[in-house]
Amino acid sequence: MTASAHYSIHHQLFDLPHLTPGKRRRHIKGVLLLVHGGSGLLQLGRQHFPLTTGEAAFLPAGTLFAWHALAGSRVSHFAFSCRLPQPAQAGRLHPSALLAAIAGRLAGWQGEQAWQGPYGRLCRALHDELPAQPLLPFESMDPLTARIAADPAGFTLEDGEQQAFRDRFGCDAASWRRQYALLQVLRELPRAADPDALTRAHGFASFPQFEQDCRHWLGSPCHTGDKNG
Repeated sequence: MTASAHYSIHHQLFDLPHLTPGKRRRHIKGVLLLVHGGSGLLQLGRQHFPLTTGEAAFLPAGTLFAWHALAGSRVSHFAFSCRLPQPAQAGRLHPSALLAAIAGRLAGWQGEQAWQGPYGRLCRALHDELPAQPLLPFESMDPLTARIAADPAGFTLEDGEQQAFRDRFGCDAASWRRQYALLQVLRELPRAADPDALTRAHGFASFPQFEQDCRHWLGSPCHTGDKNG
């Protein structure tokens, strides 16, 4: 919405062709992340939890987190003013059909983003549906996602799991692991005494290869990312 600071609910759609590392920070509003397509990693402390197509997460105001969007992801970000009733705890959720439909309408909205019009009414309807969503621990994952979360750098897939992975995560397993490795190097690079050794430890042949992968996946030269990890 325009002049979003004046509205109690604010929606942004992030349609990202490239890997987009996030920065850890505390948000002054409650945040709902809903993944329309692709995947990303929600960082809470030192833990990274995958969120995939059709999944969502709620983070109350004051939660310290980072959202790392993988290439090709399409994600709605809803911010709710603290004046509005909302869940008091963070959690993973599987959106109801109604919540997903409302978020999908907002993600594809082409008209005026007016608070006193259909767009604003959809935002309020989404907020009305939020309390009905059961919040699960972030560790509550289906078996495939749990395996990947347990070993994001080295997981393997059976032949029959390849298509399911693509449908859920928005890319093949090798591309997903490569992007995860880039995120790890970018996090550790500001403190690295030997950048070449660091990149090799994460599966890159050399620092120049890491730089080449940065240009491919990030769409720009490498950067040091969030020094707070």
